[in-house]
Amino acid sequence: MHDELPDELRQALASSSQMLVAARAGDWPGASVLQAACDASLRKAPLNSAGLMALRQLQLDQCALLELAGRARDSVSRELSQQRTNHRAVSAYLDAADPA
Repeated sequence: MHDELPDELRQALASSSQMLVAARAGDWPGASVLQAACDASLRKAPLNSAGLMALRQLQLDQCALLELAGRARDSVSRELSQQRTNHRAVSAYLDAADPA
């Protein structure tokens, strides 16, 4: 299938695949750069029947990327909540220990 693809779609598929690798490694800045490269390639790409299959793969990659981003966001949210709880506990301890 990839032999029939225009170079731009091949580049978009490669960027999309690399983007998922970066996201799975937690490299969100790298994934963002690759997303921009993927988008630029897609804007230039002519479309043929093989290209439709490539677009389907890109769609699947994007769904996987959104799922990974959601998990990362949830993890950061939990960590932030825990940090706030820890900060409140330390502040309460310090307030209780202050004789003034």
